[in-house]
Amino acid sequence: MPLHEPLDETAGFLGSQGFATARIGMILGTGFGACVQAVEQKSVVPYGSIPHFPESTVKGHEGNLVFGAMGEASVIVMQGRIHLYEGYDASQIAYPLEVMRRFGVEVLIVTNAAGGLNPRYAPGDLMVVRQHIHPIGRHMMGNLTPGTDRDPCYDEDLRASLLQISIQRNRSVQQGILAWMPGPSFETRAEISLLKTLGADAVTMSTVPEVLAGRGLGMRTAAVSCISNVWTGRTGESADVADVVSTVESSAGLCSDLLVRLIRQVHQIGLAGRDRRVTGQH
Repeated sequence: MPLHEPLDETAGFLGSQGFATARIGMILGTGFGACVQAVEQKSVVPYGSIPHFPESTVKGHEGNLVFGAMGEASVIVMQGRIHLYEGYDASQIAYPLEVMRRFGVEVLIVTNAAGGLNPRYAPGDLMVVRQHIHPIGRHMMGNLTPGTDRDPCYDEDLRASLLQISIQRNRSVQQGILAWMPGPSFETRAEISLLKTLGADAVTMSTVPEVLAGRGLGMRTAAVSCISNVWTGRTGESADVADVVSTVESSAGLCSDLLVRLIRQVHQIGLAGRDRRVTGQH
């Protein structure tokens, strides 16, 4: 029987490339592409060869969909993301999440590069996202926002696990509020002042639309930002894309270590929960 629905065609193609059921999905942001080295037994498919899949056009985003294993856990990883400012709409941003969900993804882990607004932060710091705000560009979110942005988007158990793992590994991480701005330009001084007044600790041009899409699909989500630069308010201060990528790449190993351990923990907890269901324990 021929495939007519785009999602069926996409999933059918990926299945022919070795993709199979996975409980955990990841989105790797600017400079995080090397984290895919932690994935074993990989099937790597460029976005451009996947039917109906949006392509990434931004520097620092390799544009590959990866299926493989982290320890005993099967994962689907976006090595590079797409952004609303690339000309995509909300439904196209959500499409990769729908593909992941078709393959069984229940837990979504998202990474990004973010500009630091909190003066206690330093370039290279990792920040576990506690909440988000998106005061500008809300109209671009389309149907991602109704019924989702009023609910908790970042799973408390996943966040607590990340913080616990960082302590066990003797790795200091921050915890804060992430602001989303539509981009592609970096924020103006006035916008930064507004975001700081609203309580934001960092700002990015991604993640929030994806988290909203994942939340709408019933996924448990966690997000980690790498602070690429910190706003000090000095005259003439600016950010450079190459510097952003370089800073994130220098912290990618630490982030990968934390996320691999989180994924293994999520996998083990999932197995324990399944075993309890099979044996009738509660």
